[in-house]
Amino acid sequence: MGDDVTEATQFASFDRYDEFFSAQNALLAVDLASEPSRDDNGKEIELLRKLMLILGEYQEQAYLLDPYLEGLVMPAAECLRTHAKACTSDPSVKSSTSRIGRLADLLYNYIKCRGYKTITSFFPHEIADVTTAIEFMRLLGDPSSETSSWSLRYVVLLWLSLVCRIPFDLEQFDEVGQHGRTANTIESIAKEYLDKAGLEREGAAILLARFYTRKDTREQFRSFLQWSNSTIRSDNIFLSLGVLQVLCEFVKSGAPEETKAATDDLMEISEAISSNEALMGNTLMRKYRTKLLSRIGLRMVPPRPTFTRLKMRALDASGNQDASQDHDNDHDEIDIPEELDGVLDALLKAIQDRDTVVRWSAAKGIGRLSERLPNDFSRQVLENVLYLFSIHTIAGASVYDLPSIAEATWHGACLTSAEIARRGLVAPTLLPKLLDWLSQALYFDIRKGAHSIGSNVRDAAAYVIWALARAQDRSSFSPHAHKLAQNLVSVSLFDRDVSIRRAASAAFQEHVGRMGLFAHGIDVLRKTDFYSISIRRNAFLTAAPQVAEHEEYRTALVDHLISITLRHWDMAMRQLGAKSLRLICEIDLDALAPPCIPRLARLLTSVDVASVHGAVAALTEIADAYKSFGHKGDGTRQEIFVLITRTPESLVLAPRNEQLLGAICSLIASSITREEVELQDRSSVPNWRKLVDHGVRHRSSDVQEAAAAAMSSVSSLTDSSSAVKRFIKEFKRGLPPLQQSLGYLLGVLDYSAYQHSLPEVVECLLDSVSVEVRTTALTACRGHE
Repeated sequence: MGDDVTEATQFASFDRYDEFFSAQNALLAVDLASEPSRDDNGKEIELLRKLMLILGEYQEQAYLLDPYLEGLVMPAAECLRTHAKACTSDPSVKSSTSRIGRLADLLYNYIKCRGYKTITSFFPHEIADVTTAIEFMRLLGDPSSETSSWSLRYVVLLWLSLVCRIPFDLEQFDEVGQHGRTANTIESIAKEYLDKAGLEREGAAILLARFYTRKDTREQFRSFLQWSNSTIRSDNIFLSLGVLQVLCEFVKSGAPEETKAATDDLMEISEAISSNEALMGNTLMRKYRTKLLSRIGLRMVPPRPTFTRLKMRALDASGNQDASQDHDNDHDEIDIPEELDGVLDALLKAIQDRDTVVRWSAAKGIGRLSERLPNDFSRQVLENVLYLFSIHTIAGASVYDLPSIAEATWHGACLTSAEIARRGLVAPTLLPKLLDWLSQALYFDIRKGAHSIGSNVRDAAAYVIWALARAQDRSSFSPHAHKLAQNLVSVSLFDRDVSIRRAASAAFQEHVGRMGLFAHGIDVLRKTDFYSISIRRNAFLTAAPQVAEHEEYRTALVDHLISITLRHWDMAMRQLGAKSLRLICEIDLDALAPPCIPRLARLLTSVDVASVHGAVAALTEIADAYKSFGHKGDGTRQEIFVLITRTPESLVLAPRNEQLLGAICSLIASSITREEVELQDRSSVPNWRKLVDHGVRHRSSDVQEAAAAAMSSVSSLTDSSSAVKRFIKEFKRGLPPLQQSLGYLLGVLDYSAYQHSLPEVVECLLDSVSVEVRTTALTACRGHE
C-alpha cells in the first residue's frame, strides 16, 4: 500500500575488505589450465558466491570500494592476462572452462558494481597485450557455441577495447604482406557479437566505437556507415541495436569534426529507423535512436567553454552583470545549423513516448542542447515543452478529466522541464506558466480500472520544483511562494504513494534552505520530514493536524482533503482523509466545520460512488466530533442527518455498494438525535430504519457492525423493546449469517439507558446452538463495556 518501506543498510567504509581480499586470493591461486576435483570445484564455487554477495552489499555505495579497487582488480586482470598469454603462445595449453569462467564472473561483478569505465582502467594495457587479446578472443571460438562463457567474452572485449587505443599505428602489428590484417581482425571480431542479445553486444559496441575513433581507421568507419545503413533496412532488430550502440558511443567519444563529417549519413540512418515500424516498435531501438539524435545535436553546437548559466546567475546576484551580459552576447552570435531543428523536433516527439527510458533519454538530450543554445533559442525550446501540457487539456476541465494517454506526455514534459530548470535556463517570464502547470501535475492521478496512473508524473513534478529551488533566483520566486508552499505541503502529507510524499517533502526542504520564502518553513519541515511522512497513517493523523496549526496552510489542507482525498478511488485513502479532516476541524470546530458541510453535501449528489462514500465518511467524522459536545452540537448533527436524503436510496442499496451502505449506517449512528427518533415516520429521513435493517441483513461483517452501531445509538436515545423483540423472532428462524449479525447487534445495544427486553435477549442468546453466534455476542458485549 505504499507504506511498507525497507531502508537499505548504509556503510561508512569497505569493512569487509580483509575477508574479501583473502577469499579472492584463494580463488586466484588455482591453476586455470587444470580441471578441479569435485571437492575443489565446490569450494571454488562457494568462494565466488561469497565474493559476489559481498560486492552485492556495496552495490548502492560502490564508491566506497574506490580506494581498494587497484589492489583488487589488477591481480584478477593480471591472472586473466597471464593465462591468455599461455594459451596463445602454446596451443597445447587448455583452459579449465569452470575456472576461467569463475575468474570472468569475478571481473564481471566488479564491472557490474562500479562500471566498466572505472574497472577497465585497471586492466593491463601494454603494447604486447594487443596481440594477446586478439588471439585469445579468437581462441574462444564461435560466439554461439558456449553460451555459458558470455562473461568471459564480455570481459575480453572490454580489455580489447582498452588496448586498441594505444597511440601506435595498428599496421605495426601486421605480418609481412598482410597489410591491415590487425585492424580487420579487430573489426571482424567485434562485428560477430553485434547481433547478440547479451552483454557481448555492449562490449563489442564499445570496442568498435573506440576502434573507429583512431586516426588510422577513419576509412573503415565510412564503410561501417554504409554497412550500418543497409543493416538498418534489413529488419534485423538485434543487429540493428548493436549498430546503434556503436554509433552512439562513437558520436559521444569521437572528435566533433568526425561527427560533423558523418552527420548526413547518421541522420539518414535515423530516418530509416523512424520509417520502419518493426524497428520503432522496439523500446531499445527508440531509446538508442533518441540518444543518437541528442548526441548529434550536441556536436552541432559548441559548448559554453568557461561559463554556465548557474555561474552567470551568481554574477548577476553579486552585481557583476556586465561580465555575464558580455558572455551572453558573444554566445548569441553563434550560427545554429538547420539540421538542429529536425533533431529538436524528433526529441520533442520522443518525450511523449510510451516508455519511460525513451522519455528520460530525450529529456536529458533537450536539457543539454538547451544549455548550449543562445538564450532566445533555449526560451523557445521551453515554450514548446510547456505547450505539451496543453495537448490533451480541455478548457474548463480538471486534471482528472484527462485521457490516460496524457500520462506519457505530462511525464516527459516534467522530466524535460526539470533538466532545463536545473541548468538555470528558465526565464523569469516563463516561470509563472511553468509553476501553474506543475501545480496541476502534482495532483495528476487518473483512474484506470481498479487502479490509477500518474504517480510518475507527480514524482517528476516534485523533481522540477526541487530543481527550480537550486537554480532560480529568490526574487522571481517570491510572488509564487505562498501557493507553491501550500501545494507541496498538501502533497507531502496526503499523497497515496510514499515516494511522492518524500519527493514533495524534499522539494519543500530545498526551497526552505535555499529561498527562505515559505511561511514557518523550518517548523513545517520538522513536522513533514522524511520519517514523519513515511507512514501514511502518521502523515494523515499526526503530521497533518500539526501543520494545520499554522493558518497559512490550514485552508489548503482542508481544500485538498475535500476536493481530492475524499474523492480518491482507494477506500483506505477516503477513510484516512475523513479522519484527518476531523482532526484538523477540531482545532477550531465552530469555525472550520460549518464551511465544510455544504461542500461535502454537494459531493453526495455525485455520480461517482467513491465521491459519495468519501463525503459520507467525512460527515460521519464531523458529526461524531460534534457529538462529543453534547446537546450543544445537536443542531449541527441534525443538519448533517438530513443530508442523508440527498443520496438516492437505490444507490445506497445497490448490490455492489456495501461500502456506501456501511458508511450511511455509521453516519446514522453519529448524527441521529432524540428528536429524529421520536418523530418515527415523520422523521427528516423517513427511510433511515430501512437502511439500517438492510445493513443488519447484509453479508459483509463491516456493514453489519456499522448497522449495529446505528441501533446502539438509537437504543441510547429511546426504548427499543419492540425492535428487539422483532430481532429475537428473526434470530430464532434466521440462517446462521443472520443469526451472527443479530447476535452482534443484541450485544452492542445500550442496556444502561433502557432495558430493551434484556431478559428475553439473554435467554435468546443462551439458547443459541451456534458457537459463532455466542462468541460474536460476547465480543460485542465486552467491546460495548
